[in-house]
Amino acid sequence: AGRAIVGLEPSSLLTLRGWKTTQQALCQALGWHEVPGSLANYFVARVSPIAVPALASALQAVRAQGIKLRDGASFGLPGHVRLGVLAPASQQALQQAWQRAIQPMEQRT
Repeated sequence: AGRAIVGLEPSSLLTLRGWKTTQQALCQALGWHEVPGSLANYFVARVSPIAVPALASALQAVRAQGIKLRDGASFGLPGHVRLGVLAPASQQALQQAWQRAIQPMEQRT
């Protein structure tokens, strides 16, 4: 069991953990590989190799859809993103925005 977060109701913590588990599975389905060790409400993942050459433009396209992803290069992990745990509707938006952003890259291979 994890440590309680000060000020967060137990039911909220369970909800957040469920969302994180679902989002981790989504990231895996996108071809991302989570960097282990995060106990927080965010985590770092290495994006699929096909997306790395154009990661900056893919991140820009995803951000234009209102999805916040931080480029890992800004903290020494090029080819990675840091993302907060999102509610289910936002997870769907992330999936759709990412797939739209990398579709042109996939067509070039």
